[in-house]
Amino acid sequence: MDGAMVVRRLKHLGGFEGNREEFRPWSDLPVDVLNIIAERLDFIEQLYFRLVCKNWRQSQVVPLYKNLPWLMEHSWTYDDKNVNSVCSFHLLTDNRSHVTYNKLRREELNDLHGAVVCASRFGWLLLQKSTLSFFYNPYSKSIIKLPDLDIGFNRSTFSSVPTSPDCVCFAIQSSKNSSKMWLSTCQPGDRKWSSTVKFVGPKKAVEDVVYSNGTFYCVFSEGALGAFCVADSDWSLLTDVDLIPGEMFTSRAHMVESNGQLWLVCPSGSKCFKVFKFDWSEKTWDRTHALGCQALFLGCTSFSVSAEGETSGFAERIYYHRNTYSSYYSLETKQSYPCTFYPWVTKLEPERIWIQPPEI
Repeated sequence: MDGAMVVRRLKHLGGFEGNREEFRPWSDLPVDVLNIIAERLDFIEQLYFRLVCKNWRQSQVVPLYKNLPWLMEHSWTYDDKNVNSVCSFHLLTDNRSHVTYNKLRREELNDLHGAVVCASRFGWLLLQKSTLSFFYNPYSKSIIKLPDLDIGFNRSTFSSVPTSPDCVCFAIQSSKNSSKMWLSTCQPGDRKWSSTVKFVGPKKAVEDVVYSNGTFYCVFSEGALGAFCVADSDWSLLTDVDLIPGEMFTSRAHMVESNGQLWLVCPSGSKCFKVFKFDWSEKTWDRTHALGCQALFLGCTSFSVSAEGETSGFAERIYYHRNTYSSYYSLETKQSYPCTFYPWVTKLEPERIWIQPPEI
């Protein structure tokens, strides 16, 4: 850490008291002083305050449930000269919020303004506008641009942290009006996406995409499940085409990966859900009425979190966004309830996304 603080001490010299100045590094600030400073910061600033040096990590911060996602709203604001990307975070532990503004440079404006969030993983967002795609970290405000994509895709996601060398982006385009399906991949730093590959598809709209252990899994209308192996660039359809007839036409279904297990959540009416668990041996979706000490958070990317110990109150619940509010569905009572710790009622414009907290 650069710089130093001046500490004045009284020193007895031959019966007389005098002042002596000492130069000590800022890293030596006492813990009680660090806590006073931390109390004046909001919860995201506290996290980065603790990153300054090893000693400052001793400061007390807002307690976090690290396995639970935060609620984030993303929108755009305008002034006379600039456009801002605005991210509002909401933390469930003590009903506190934090807002960040990222002013776009003129050269970024045309590319980034108006982009929508396609995926959210590891605290990063994958955004898309027409054929343009890029990663955005709302905590650090970092942007990683990707090459232009030559297909209009339905769903996309990515495998790992965008700054890691093994990160792979995946995009798929599939329609109920055609048996042709297009897939494409790329990595941050590539000059172009891999050659868009055409496969014979199930002639279904793709509902959701998840990544697990080297494979991107794609679920289609009525439950058909396909897999794209990254290492072999190989596509295979794992199930029959009409696996769950009539279940997924009214609203988007969500697929969730949890420790190698795949879950499928299908809306049933305006405030109810049906849950299926994939049977790897039979290659079928089995209806289930319990999540097994888990909570599911549905969104552009859906999350499964353990609900044991201090988070046991979240067990057997499915959290989701509907119109201007956020709610949860209880598999125990078969009813939906408004979220008390995510109380925002918003306009229709902002995107609401579940996002993982920053790694500290």
